[in-house]
Amino acid sequence: MTIKGRSSLLKNSLSGKSPNGKFHGEKPAILSLPIITFLQNTNAGIIVTDERHRFIWANDVYLDYFVNLPTFVGEFFQQPYQNVIEYMKSYMLFPGAFETKMKELRKKKKPHFGWELLFADNAIREVSYIPVFEKNSFQGSIWQIVDVTKQKREQQAIKDYANRYNVVLNQLNAAICETDIHGNITSVHHSFCRMSGYTEEEVIGKNITNLFVPEEHREYAHNLRKYRVDKDVPLLYDMEIVLKDGSRKWVLASSSNIYDANGKPIGGVGIHMDITAQKNQQKELEIARHAAEEAQRIQKEFLANMSHEIRTPLNAIIGMAHLLGETELSDEQKEYIKILKHSSDILHGLITDILDISKIEAGKLEVNPREFDLRELVQSMRNSFQLKLAQRPIQLTVEVDKRLNTLLLGDDMLLNQILMNLMGNAEKFTKEGEIALKVILDKIVGNVVWVKFRVCDTGIGIQKDKLELIFQNYKQAEKDIRERYGGTGLGLAIAKQLVELQGGQIGVEEEPVYTTCFCFNLPFTDTSKPLMASAEFENKYARINFGTSKVLVVEDNQMNLKYIISLLEKYKIDYQLATNGPDALYFLNSKHFDLVLMDIRIPGMDGFELAKKIREDESKPNVATPVIATTAAAMPSTVAKARMIGITDILTKPYTPDQLLQVLNKYLNEDETEFIMEVQNISGYEFHPSLDVRYLNTLYESNISYAIDLFDIFVQTILDELEKLHVTVKNRDVDQLKFQVHKIKPNFSMVGLTWVTQKMENLELYLRSHQDFEEIDHMLQDANTEVKKFFPIIEEELKKMQAFLNQ
Repeated sequence: MTIKGRSSLLKNSLSGKSPNGKFHGEKPAILSLPIITFLQNTNAGIIVTDERHRFIWANDVYLDYFVNLPTFVGEFFQQPYQNVIEYMKSYMLFPGAFETKMKELRKKKKPHFGWELLFADNAIREVSYIPVFEKNSFQGSIWQIVDVTKQKREQQAIKDYANRYNVVLNQLNAAICETDIHGNITSVHHSFCRMSGYTEEEVIGKNITNLFVPEEHREYAHNLRKYRVDKDVPLLYDMEIVLKDGSRKWVLASSSNIYDANGKPIGGVGIHMDITAQKNQQKELEIARHAAEEAQRIQKEFLANMSHEIRTPLNAIIGMAHLLGETELSDEQKEYIKILKHSSDILHGLITDILDISKIEAGKLEVNPREFDLRELVQSMRNSFQLKLAQRPIQLTVEVDKRLNTLLLGDDMLLNQILMNLMGNAEKFTKEGEIALKVILDKIVGNVVWVKFRVCDTGIGIQKDKLELIFQNYKQAEKDIRERYGGTGLGLAIAKQLVELQGGQIGVEEEPVYTTCFCFNLPFTDTSKPLMASAEFENKYARINFGTSKVLVVEDNQMNLKYIISLLEKYKIDYQLATNGPDALYFLNSKHFDLVLMDIRIPGMDGFELAKKIREDESKPNVATPVIATTAAAMPSTVAKARMIGITDILTKPYTPDQLLQVLNKYLNEDETEFIMEVQNISGYEFHPSLDVRYLNTLYESNISYAIDLFDIFVQTILDELEKLHVTVKNRDVDQLKFQVHKIKPNFSMVGLTWVTQKMENLELYLRSHQDFEEIDHMLQDANTEVKKFFPIIEEELKKMQAFLNQ
């Protein structure tokens, strides 16, 4: 503002005198202060010039702006106006414009505000010029300088961001509009107008749903907006809209609420992207998919029918060939029968491959996990191929990782088929040399064991440029292979799909010595149950007496019932039968049982619900009775759920008599301890007396080779496992600690440290209800001390057993 009519304002203010003025009551103290006090204490830079435009005074803020300029005071104060301009020009980004403006202000002597002055160091300062007059006589000027660099840069950044935002939206073809709480349009982006065909004036104030959504979908659109506002959630949906010209488009819409200062929704903002082309393509793909599925269905029906029609006479041909082979034949006739058998076997294999691939492609092949002995499966595979290769100059080698020493949970039937296909492939293409099967523990993730299988041979090999073909249906690497070796080209395709069905991967690797090496990996669940030879198992439990034990069997499948009842009768166990959930619950509430064998899927009430009812009422007679769930789908999630609701153990179908007998002995045999004490060591080997000799004799009996394997694994792994436990305690990870303790708990008993297993059992029980890490660390240190004390004995025992076996 221009200051006029205030006598000697600048002069008196700068000299400390106060002007007279009107005010109510006694004169306030603040009005007695000289104006220089205000000028000195403002946060703006202030300089004062006299009537000749000489700079005579500046406050500290202004001086701080230029404190680093050399000879500033001498070159600035009490200098002629032009000298100051010349001095300051060198610090300006646009010196010419600066000089012109300064001269203009001096000439006009009129107030001027908001002059943005750009300095060479990129600083921006806003200058306000206030001329001071007294009775129309010019007394001097007050200059206010404010550093606005930060604000201007932030404003520019916002502007730049908005520009980039608009560019991105235009590139994405995203149309944006804002609406009020009722869906009436309040603002639109120009891209919205471009897409819809309307101008901004035509849409402002119109209801977006009524304007764009077809009538048949308007109720749905209104409900969507209401849901977004009421639930306060953003939405993402696609919808068909009508444009100004009447044509229709599909848009992908993302909408969210707009809020006032109190956080209350006052409207919404929507981003709309044109997806009409994608929708049309999707429709075309859907039509093509239906056509392909229909063609595939017809193909599968044809293959199934043809395979059935071929199998029927083929079975008769195979049967008749075998019957003819049992009669008296001449040498020539025997040769004919041999050719007939060989040809019929090949034809049978071809039909089986076609049916397998059809079943896989139809999605009708399911993974059925159950407990199995991997070592036994591989050994059986070895025996089968050893017979096939008996008269050929081919060496068959099989290696199984010693660390794979527990029962695994997985589909052993599918694994067997994969290995049969790969081993059969190796056998077909190898005239001489070697076929090798290697089984390796790849990695452990939680309780999942990843196992890597390698099937290698020294046969004809596969050219690198043909590798991509060999896993395709009906494809073989070379055109003449079918003529020379036969086959459908389905064996590897079936193996690949079976591997991927179980979550694994298969490929071809380079391996020294071998011409071809197929490698695949599969995940299995580790049951932590040790392996045991079937003959030893039968001998061990032959004398068990289950006494007066009573078992409740809950099963509705007639074949399963016949199977389990025959076994229970064989073992002379008294049982009660229930074929549905309600009947089972009636029996359980009526009398006590020593064991419950229950199928997970039963009519009237599933096994999980039945187990909950058994455990929920402590007054009932079977609240503590062991409950064994039998299931054909013992996936890890099923096992975890079963444990949580109180199911004691899982028996995976189909189970062998030995597996059932093991469960019955575990939960019903009261004389199990006495039985263990009766076991005699018939190998002649004596374990170290510091170990639990009775337990080791029971576990290994005469199989010292098996004991060497387990002792060897213990020596190699246990220290690392204990270190993992200490790290887990340090990280305060309770869930991981529970898992690790449970995982390694049985390992100590396997080498005769049964009391350490008990210490780990106590730690596991403590972890279920306590999280005192000081006590947990103490319990772990106690177990660790015992292990370190006996570890040298275990090492020495391993060497002693190895020497004993080599005698």
